[in-house]
Amino acid sequence: MANDVMEGILMEVKRETEIPVDMRSIENVLAAVAVSSDFWDIVRISEEPLPLVSCIIKVLQRHGMLRCDDIITLEEHADVHVHEKRDYVCKCCHGRTTDITDTYENILKVFREIVKRRPAPRYNFDQGHVTPETTIARVVLMHSRGDVASKNILVLGDDDLVSVALALSGLPKRVFVMDIDERLIKFIKSASRGVDVDVEATVCDLRDEFPDDLRGKFDTFSTDPSETLTALRAFIGRGIAALRKSRRSAGYFGLTRVESSLYKWFNLQKMLLNDFNVVITDIIRNFNEYELWKYEDKTDEDIRNAARESGTVVTKLPEKRWYYSYLIRIETFEHSTGFTERISETEFYMDAESSFI
Repeated sequence: MANDVMEGILMEVKRETEIPVDMRSIENVLAAVAVSSDFWDIVRISEEPLPLVSCIIKVLQRHGMLRCDDIITLEEHADVHVHEKRDYVCKCCHGRTTDITDTYENILKVFREIVKRRPAPRYNFDQGHVTPETTIARVVLMHSRGDVASKNILVLGDDDLVSVALALSGLPKRVFVMDIDERLIKFIKSASRGVDVDVEATVCDLRDEFPDDLRGKFDTFSTDPSETLTALRAFIGRGIAALRKSRRSAGYFGLTRVESSLYKWFNLQKMLLNDFNVVITDIIRNFNEYELWKYEDKTDEDIRNAARESGTVVTKLPEKRWYYSYLIRIETFEHSTGFTERISETEFYMDAESSFI
């Protein structure tokens, strides 16, 4: 297709969305459509924010390039050349670089039974669970980096039950959990009772000022923040504030491409380097695989209504796993600085790039 036509499509998309977009975004969506006709797969494969993918699809449909019914396909007459964006992921580790089949197999078996009793996620807390294999793989990776054995570990928000998996491993010296959900705190305390490593757990809203008695007391933190820049600053900044200053320490967090454009990644990386003075040591693509979740406080019809109100092209809810996040590891220095102040911004959980599900 002629460059001027594609440029026109790009300008049209820019007029209809607040999300930063360039030609690569449109190419990524077309490449995803070349290998899948399912909207949720297209979001996953394209690695563009869900609302942006929906906007691009609608504009391409108006220009006669895509057909959108229950499935999304390239029109036969569309004069466009696209590459197929396929994954070539290791079938053994699923791209996580960790092996949990031997030493951690028994822990995984016990953990699978525990998560069956976990409270259902809530929409108002932006919750969603990764698979049990993902949580155990995360503990294995943390241990392989020297961040678990005999360490004091802080978990900020824990619907994935990382704290319980850490306790089952028997490796940490101390595990402390902070979460806004009282149901989850009660469950973690119950699930970890009788395990070699006791889990301390407290109800806490991370928008509040970070407690003095937790600052500088931990060796490692783990978190999976909501993906507004405000929430990322709060969760990661509080994790850094909790780490010891006398030695290099480590933090782990997840970040998607579904709800975070590369422009947001860029701003986050500037925050890590310039505001927090930490270094990124690892970025592992699609490490965290999320289960399909049903919100306790939202019905399927609520989700469909939210989709219609947002103007997306979604006609059906996902039927298979589609939501993944990268796992990022950072290390601190003596001059690293966290963030402890109270958060007053109202847009904490959602922004223009957030998905409705």
